[in-house]
Order: sequence, then structure tokens, then C-alpha cells
Amino acid sequence: MSPHSPAPSTTPSRFSTFKPATESEVSTFKQSDSDFIPTWLLKKCASVLVPTITNIVNLSLSSGEFHPTLKQSTISPLRKKSNFDKDQLSNYRHISNLSLVSKIIERVVKFRLTEHLTSNRLLNPHQSAYIQHHFTETALSYIHDHLINAIGSQKVSCLCLLDLSAALIPLITTYCSLVCHPDSAFRALL
Repeated sequence: MSPHSPAPSTTPSRFSTFKPATESEVSTFKQSDSDFIPTWLLKKCASVLVPTITNIVNLSLSSGEFHPTLKQSTISPLRKKSNFDKDQLSNYRHISNLSLVSKIIERVVKFRLTEHLTSNRLLNPHQSAYIQHHFTETALSYIHDHLINAIGSQKVSCLCLLDLSAALIPLITTYCSLVCHPDSAFRALL
């Protein structure tokens, strides 16, 4: 247990299955470069497509299978900053665009995981990334206040900042595979 977050008062419930997705969760469409059907057509055919997509999402969640075609994406180069030299390859980052169904599954899984972590008080209260209404400024404000209080109490203070973005790539890959049975997926993370 982290010394920075309070221990949960009870043993958290197990996260062994995903609750099925509802049609209202699936009904939000956003355009993807990987989809050949324009968004306006998807919206026009929503009454037919939403139940079918909901069924695909729920089959994926209940079976633990994420079909290989859903893992395919369109990769586009995006310049890191507009004033960077466009002829220099190192000035680009690769943006991976998944299909609509893949994004919907990802959104449902993220919602279910966040709901479980929040309801069981498993999130660090100072977590800033990927949490609604928490920003980099939130984390910086907390760190600033903590350091000022420590210095004011004449305690030895040190701030070490690490760029872990490259180190997180394996974790992101593992997160993407969480659409298998959650129990075994979490064991694989340990």
C-alpha cells in the first residue's frame, strides 16, 4: 500500500468480470481514420448499428477475446510542434487511430476500471493523469505546497522529476490487453 494514500477501510471487492455495456454507452460516435464509414452515415444508421455494436462489445468483454482486426490501426505522423522542421523525422510523433469499435471497447473498459478503482478507494488521491478534473496543475500545486510546508518545518526536502514516458510503453500495451479476462490480466501485470 502506498504511504501517500489512505488504506481502504475494507478489503476491495474483486474485479473478475466486466459489467455488460449498455446501448447508451455505445451510442457516441466519433470519426476515426481507420473507419471507412463517415460519421454522418453512422449516426443516420444508429438505430440499426448501436444494438449490433453493443453486442460485439459485450461479446468481447465476456469472452475475453479482442479480435485481431480490432487491433489494427492507421498510423499518422504528427509534428510535435508547428515550428519544428518538417523534413526532420525526429520532429514527428506517431499517432495511432483505432477503429470505432476498438475505441468503444477501450472507453467501456476504462470506465469499468475507473469505476472499480474509485468505488474501492484504490486510486491515490494525488493521482493527476487520466482522472477527471485533475490536471498537471493539480499535481504541481500539491507538490509546491508539500515542499513549502516541509521547508517551513525545516525538514530536508528534495524533488526528483523523471520522464517515464518511454518506460510506460509496456504498461500501455498491457492495458490494451486487459480486454481479456480481468482476473488473469491483473495477475499478468503483477
